Amino acid sequence: MLTRREFIGYGVSALFLLSLNERLFAFDTPDVFPLGIASGDPTQNSIVLWTKLNPSVVRKGEEKINLHLSNDPEFKNYQTLPIDLKFLNPRTSTLKITVSDLKPGTQYYYRFEYRGVSSLVGRFRTLPLDKVDYAKIIFVTCQNYPDGYYPAYRHIAQEEALMVVHLGDQIYEKRYGNPRVPGRDIQFPSGKDIANTLEDYIYLYNTYLSDKDYQLARASAPFVYIWDDHEYANDYSFDYSKGMYVLPTHPDWIKNNPKLVMELRKYAIYAWNAFTPANVKINLSDSNPLKWIKIYRDFKIGDLAHLICTDERSYRDPQPCDKRFGSLGCEDQYKRSMLGKEQKEWFFEKLKEKGQRWKVWANEVQFVEGKINNLFGSLDAWSGYLGEKQEIVDFLDKNKLYNTVILTGDRHATLIAEVRKDSKNPDSIVAVEYMTPAISSVNASEIPFYKRNFNLDSLEEFTKLELEQNPWIKHINHRNWGYGVLELTKDYADCKIWSVNKYDPNSDKQLDCHYRYVDSRRELEKIS
Repeated sequence: MLTRREFIGYGVSALFLLSLNERLFAFDTPDVFPLGIASGDPTQNSIVLWTKLNPSVVRKGEEKINLHLSNDPEFKNYQTLPIDLKFLNPRTSTLKITVSDLKPGTQYYYRFEYRGVSSLVGRFRTLPLDKVDYAKIIFVTCQNYPDGYYPAYRHIAQEEALMVVHLGDQIYEKRYGNPRVPGRDIQFPSGKDIANTLEDYIYLYNTYLSDKDYQLARASAPFVYIWDDHEYANDYSFDYSKGMYVLPTHPDWIKNNPKLVMELRKYAIYAWNAFTPANVKINLSDSNPLKWIKIYRDFKIGDLAHLICTDERSYRDPQPCDKRFGSLGCEDQYKRSMLGKEQKEWFFEKLKEKGQRWKVWANEVQFVEGKINNLFGSLDAWSGYLGEKQEIVDFLDKNKLYNTVILTGDRHATLIAEVRKDSKNPDSIVAVEYMTPAISSVNASEIPFYKRNFNLDSLEEFTKLELEQNPWIKHINHRNWGYGVLELTKDYADCKIWSVNKYDPNSDKQLDCHYRYVDSRRELEKIS
């Protein structure tokens, strides 16, 4: 059995690993491994490991790169696994391998070595098979590189987390004005202000992953990535009648060119897969674009938690009604699907599976309602898909899945909310929603969308009205950036949201809020 004390104390402290890797940054490691290392998609017996080699140092005729794997952070004893360089992606110089035959619930350390130079040291823990009393899961979202620094990732690198769940918008496909902090400008190889070639998408990942704090976080714990829209195109959806994707906010020269729209989709998938340590199915030669990639998947943490990751972009119908934000709504909200038929069936089957204390749903966009003066906040979120949303609520209630925790990103705000079967009945909770703020992307304190969408004068008024008119929402913060921490025990599901100042690369963290969900009482409590 893995207890809280054993979990926090396993292997070596995060501060030790952080100190070790900061020292490595000072030598020639970045010259050979410019984007660090990463692990992802842990299972009970496997892990996906990733790195990138500087193409200028790769010698012709050299066929191997070594992977060192150890249970010792100082590698006094380790196993060497030679890897053929034929597995190096020729377009990106990235390497992604799955290491199998590992022991369940075991702490490992790893590093790559090429031509006598070692990479950063990374660590991961395989998922346990048996009883687990405690698990910590970090969840993050939305990290537009020019919008700010990544101090949140420096703090994440010091957390003792089992995994980091990235809820999407790992990159942004467009240059949204000038950078808000020095030294983080975006200049696409194509010369355009929006990604429209494979080289543009590759450039974005190379740029975003150049951030040292992000590299430290990726070395400190396995990441489980899903995506939102900006990994491909803002607010995209799929037109089933035409068999192609819809890019509503892209310039006409892209969105009115069906061939380019679909080429961009392939470029986006190719680049995401090359730079992301994820074990997903890809077939870009399939005639059906819905089969090009399948990212929805699940992970089981002993008998404590079942993490279910969905893809809420690839299969969704176009957003309904007259406008996307501040809409009165329409009947089409009850007719459209976000998940698509096949994924929804899979999702419900996973929810019904037995054996874990908690169901944790990695969900991209806001689930609970947030109407203000009878206007829907965003029909790009679940408000635009009310029929399917109600199906999910009814399914949770019918199957008494009150042990469900929804982790959400996208909105660039903190939000803590009850998911109710009956919005007027506070005793009808079927789940809880925990939303993390953005890592760095602009929030409502910087872009006053509430004026345009709701004709309100201040952010304070906007927040006040949303809380008053939507009593299931218990906490909102539009002025912060940071990350979420989900801590699970047999008795409760805690959420702490930590805030940072993205304008200060050395920012301290401060506690935004701390809530606890006790499903046996179907009660969401404020701790601090």
